[in-house]
Amino acid sequence: MNRHLFQGTVPYYARYRVPYPQALLSQICEQAQLTGSGRLLDLGCGTGELAVRLSPRFQEVTAVDPDAEMLAAAQQKARDQQVTNIQWLHQSAERFSAEPDSFELVTIGAAFHWMDRPVMAPRIQSWLQPQQPLVIMGYTSIWSGNADWHPLVRDVVKRWLGEKRRAGTGEFNNLAAPHELVLIDAGYQLEEIKYEHPQTWTLDDLLGNLYSTSFASPAVLGEKQADFEADLRATLLDFNPSGVYEEQMTFYALLARR
Repeated sequence: MNRHLFQGTVPYYARYRVPYPQALLSQICEQAQLTGSGRLLDLGCGTGELAVRLSPRFQEVTAVDPDAEMLAAAQQKARDQQVTNIQWLHQSAERFSAEPDSFELVTIGAAFHWMDRPVMAPRIQSWLQPQQPLVIMGYTSIWSGNADWHPLVRDVVKRWLGEKRRAGTGEFNNLAAPHELVLIDAGYQLEEIKYEHPQTWTLDDLLGNLYSTSFASPAVLGEKQADFEADLRATLLDFNPSGVYEEQMTFYALLARR
């Protein structure tokens, strides 16, 4: 991962990212038939949302991320919530190793696209206990959502950052192959859970969310940030002067079993 893309994003990430709906997390745990005494591996854990929220379901949690600032925010979140069963590892997923059948569940929240997927998929298989799932999670964004104001935001991003300013190419493989195909090629069987979530944004919330991303982070925008923000505000207020913007987000979980 090109880590500078996330430079300066942590305060925005912690405040403005929309959390995974609890109903979706509960359904994942139910379908994984967790025992309460197993171990969770959360790869690309970021600010620790999945690791912290799922920690009561496990005896031990291992959370891995290559970004030190993200990990520091995650550790603070765990301390604030008095969660003590998480081991935090500052390293890439590719450098992590474990014994076979070590984990009852492996989660990756909107981070698989940064990893060497053809390498990681079979490795994760070996770490999972038989019949237990790898769960890859994600959600719609301005690139994939269909709200009537999404094209306006996309246009502003492209205007200031170029037509190809997108995240997710990583340093390994391109995304021509969707996650599903990579997982099937590695021998997984898949099922998908989707959860619809109505989301209302203010302009400040929307900007904060954009600043939490790799494609419009403060580091990527640089000296263009003030002009980008002014353009986005003017564009959206011209479209809807209320300054409130609604969308129907789709959160998903791919459950992959060997």
